Amino acid sequence: MFTGIIEQTGIIKNLSKKKDVYRLDIYIKKDLDSIETGDSVSINGVCLTAVDVRKNHLIFDIMGETFLNTSFCHLRNNDVVNIERALKWEGRLDGHFVLGHIDRVQRIKSIEEHAHPYIDVTIASDDKIYIVKKGSIAIDGVSLTIGEVYKDRIRAYIIPYTLKKTNLKYKKKGDPVNIEFDILGKYIHNSVLYKKDRHPTLTKESLKKSGFI
Repeated sequence: MFTGIIEQTGIIKNLSKKKDVYRLDIYIKKDLDSIETGDSVSINGVCLTAVDVRKNHLIFDIMGETFLNTSFCHLRNNDVVNIERALKWEGRLDGHFVLGHIDRVQRIKSIEEHAHPYIDVTIASDDKIYIVKKGSIAIDGVSLTIGEVYKDRIRAYIIPYTLKKTNLKYKKKGDPVNIEFDILGKYIHNSVLYKKDRHPTLTKESLKKSGFI
């Protein structure tokens, strides 16, 4: 589990494939000395397992399904990625709960980096049930607050510190980004709408019975 508070960025030094497994080698300027082989690390919001840890290098294996269903399939050498270590239970919880399980890959509709930084990301109509104004969303692993909800996109405002410390400063219109919706919203949606038999429980009849309409 993660928080969406990015600790540092890294640079992809090599991305190779062997059968159905991809190997990702990331160069980091500052050693994250607590990372050991087998630890979970968030890379652009995707939970990966470190298979090798060397001085200034973190190495991961990525299964084919994960590679193809995240923005990893668009990455190239020298691209900048966001890095966050897994949350410690005794640590402070900033940001919000991020699992590292990507829901969608979406495109940046627009991005403003100057006076009032923000990022607009396209949102599929089926996913709007997980979107709440002032709610949380993880974009490439960065915990952001949804500022505006439009018909086909959401806008998240970015404080200058976050822009400076993450790979968002390198992003441009049309770039793919990993999206993870707030897990609390997904659980609430599932528990309110469905019983074990998967039939909807929130209906016009049930609202009438409860006196809401």
